[in-house]
Amino acid sequence: MMIHELKRPTIYCAGIASLILSVSFWIAPVALAKYTPPENPSKPKETGTNTTRGGSCEGNSSARLTALVPFSHVGETISGHPTFTWFVPDRTPRPLQLRLFTRTGQLLYRTEMQSQQGIMSVALPSNLPQLSIGQSYQWQVVLVCDPNIPSRNVVATAEIQVVQPAAPLQTQLAAAQTPQQRIDLYAESGLWYDAIAEARKASETSQSQAAVLELLDSLASSEAEPLKDWSDRLRQIRAIEQQRQ
Repeated sequence: MMIHELKRPTIYCAGIASLILSVSFWIAPVALAKYTPPENPSKPKETGTNTTRGGSCEGNSSARLTALVPFSHVGETISGHPTFTWFVPDRTPRPLQLRLFTRTGQLLYRTEMQSQQGIMSVALPSNLPQLSIGQSYQWQVVLVCDPNIPSRNVVATAEIQVVQPAAPLQTQLAAAQTPQQRIDLYAESGLWYDAIAEARKASETSQSQAAVLELLDSLASSEAEPLKDWSDRLRQIRAIEQQRQ
């Protein structure tokens, strides 16, 4: 009798373990949100990213200085002090400038720094006036190859548009409890600049670029049909950054 009573709970526990194991195979992994372009995006004023001399100061580099933005449409933000993100291919640190203009060409902001290989980001300082809702702006990253020969500088140019946040999104963002939830909300709402900025911020805290790489892959997928060359460049940058981790 004792042996029989001891076997029953053993069989019962094994049955539960088996059930849990079988159920776990049916639980789909949590998928990160994909970037969804805005419904009626603005078309870029420029042809897109403008690069010279191969897009790198180093002649042996196949990668290019690249503004990490949509190419087929103007990326959007709800921030009055947005963050600008780009990729630097060169290993050697060089002088680098970030410039922000109105769409008519008036210089609003300029800052200088040393370049670092990989993805870089800079936020518009909070002590400056906020960018206006409904307006588009142009920004440039200038990599100085030779201070004595400005014509050798490598330039990447992109646009940004400030839009009014939808009330439901503001409510959802206020309720979001994790960085990934905020990244997902921005990405699903077509707010590329806010999504990549939040992902960059999360990467600094977690020491992982998983969210950034996922967004780049998502953007590359969304750009693949209209602009395969741009999609391929984004995938190249993603692969480079993944190897650097």
